Amino acid sequence: MEPTSSSSVAELAQNSGDVELDEDKLAEHQEYAEALSMSGESRKRKRWTRRSCCTRQILSAGAIFIALLLIIGAIYMHLRQKHHLGRLHIILKDRDRVEVLDENFPVATAAAVAAQTPTITTFQPPPSSTSCPEPSAKCLACMATTATDNIPAICRNRGRPEEPCGIYRISHVYWQDALQIIDPDDSLAQDYGRCVVDDQCAERIVRSYVQRYGGKDCSGDGRIECQDHVRLHMRGPGGCHRQEPLGSLAERRLEKCLKYSGIT
Repeated sequence: MEPTSSSSVAELAQNSGDVELDEDKLAEHQEYAEALSMSGESRKRKRWTRRSCCTRQILSAGAIFIALLLIIGAIYMHLRQKHHLGRLHIILKDRDRVEVLDENFPVATAAAVAAQTPTITTFQPPPSSTSCPEPSAKCLACMATTATDNIPAICRNRGRPEEPCGIYRISHVYWQDALQIIDPDDSLAQDYGRCVVDDQCAERIVRSYVQRYGGKDCSGDGRIECQDHVRLHMRGPGGCHRQEPLGSLAERRLEKCLKYSGIT
């Protein structure tokens, strides 16, 4: 009986050792599994972080690109919609419908340079040639209608404060250009501030300007008529030579006035 008991005890001890080994292995497997799980989660977090960073970078780049497009579009629309009046820019129209203009802009053409650069005012008698028909009273009315809708304007001339410039919206350099063929004894015409707000004196300035720079087909229809005088007045000699169109509002005003007055 004793040997049998000793053998049973030995087997039991061996089995207990095996169980302890199995438990140790199980614990090791569990630790390994947990390590693998943590490693997998870490890799997932890294992938997610990397993916989030890429997404943010893409969104940031897209936002910057869209902002640049909007800025470029705004500049383009600003340039396309900017109106000219010989050498003027409309910059404001207030509630009283008094238009404010600005001629402080870069000069791009030779004709504009000549017009922009103040010259010595020397009286030059009007040429005897009749190649340029003088604008009629009806045509002058359409020039004022196209320019300001017969509402006295305010101009901001280069190097000068804002000042009234009348229904024809005559800039200071426009007046200087026309003054060269105005009789120097015309004291009112020699005073820019007083002349441009006086309709009759302003008419003399406009007629002189057309007489000096007119005789050109500004519309490209092969004729020199009232609408050419209006376009010369609005765009200046350089714009007339390039046959620049008027703004949509000015075109509508001109078309209605010519139709109403029965002139071309």
